[in-house]
Amino acid sequence: MRRIERSGQDDTPPGISRTGRRHRWRRLVVLALAPLLALTATGATAQGVWLTLPSIPTARSGHAAATAPCPGGLQKACVYVFGGQLTAGGLRNEFEAFNPVTNAWATLPPLPTPRSGLAGRGAPCPGGLDDGCVYAIGGTDGTTPLKTVEAYSPATNAWATLPDLPTAREDLAAAKAPCPTGLGLRGTCVYAIGGRNASGPLTTVEAYSPATETWATLRDLPVARTDLGAVGAPCPPGLGLHGGCVYAIDGTGNGSVTVYSPVTNAWVTLPALPVSHGDRPAVVAAPCPGGLPGGCVYVIGGTSAGVLLRAVHAYSPVANSWVTLPLTPTPHRRTAGTVAPCPKESASPCVYVVGGLPDNGGVAGAATEAFAVEHHLQRPGGPGGPGGPGGPRG
Repeated sequence: MRRIERSGQDDTPPGISRTGRRHRWRRLVVLALAPLLALTATGATAQGVWLTLPSIPTARSGHAAATAPCPGGLQKACVYVFGGQLTAGGLRNEFEAFNPVTNAWATLPPLPTPRSGLAGRGAPCPGGLDDGCVYAIGGTDGTTPLKTVEAYSPATNAWATLPDLPTAREDLAAAKAPCPTGLGLRGTCVYAIGGRNASGPLTTVEAYSPATETWATLRDLPVARTDLGAVGAPCPPGLGLHGGCVYAIDGTGNGSVTVYSPVTNAWVTLPALPVSHGDRPAVVAAPCPGGLPGGCVYVIGGTSAGVLLRAVHAYSPVANSWVTLPLTPTPHRRTAGTVAPCPKESASPCVYVVGGLPDNGGVAGAATEAFAVEHHLQRPGGPGGPGGPGGPRG
């Protein structure tokens, strides 16, 4: 199945139907999921439920995650995890994918360049194809910040080397959103935001267009930051912005949140996080919880004043405000996250957070957890079940 890119809301992964989003995002139903999914559910509230999933095969921190079509011609979306390190100096090149349909991990061809502190994102493949690829951007080889950019194609089950980042850096963030106008870029872009090099935290923002296979330098971040999170999501309409925007969140920003409009090529400051999420939190875009309209930006884990966090917050562009959500089962810092279909629920979205440091000991973890924004009990052949109205389609 070929994926059609949409210009207004960009980090929604393949495998979640437009009809399913429109009809299901407006209400939240939490039911007894454990008997159905054979998963451990924690933190059940009116705002969602956390699921504990099979651990990632390779423990790691400082890694990246992305959502893209599953390999092998499957018409579903997988969660990909790559890079990072097990302990200080132990770089990882393992590349692993979680298939929500089978609720299991698979090992794929390794990342060509082992590195930590990289950014990752799912986006159209180079050449402007609709089929999704997984991008691995920048990072460090343990001593030197890198310009390296590589992309994995699920269709070919192989990695390719792409044009270098203009600026070498590590502990940067990446987002997918419409390309800015007037800079020779076209279609959907992959944004590389912030990070650091030998000079310290950076304000640098660059965008890569898969359609033109070129990079361009954009308007700088208002504040230099590293170890941040970023994501593409709907613009806050109350600020006069429209379509898809890029959100840059915290890191060394002390809870600060800024949003970039590709239309105006400018950054705007938004309400600060209720609690600072530093040290590489997971940042993703997904349907809003609790009946809030539209899509939200989720921020998960990290640290605040040196304290490891289980905290989860969601920003609503429509309301231009933050809400507090149930805590994660496990603390996560130097972690990675993405949004993909929930296990065995191809039409319902989950927010995934994978690996990271679960304590201050420096030993990477392998925990995989998913926040079910909403769930519907499936009855085979009935409403919401396979083949029934609203049920998954193969």
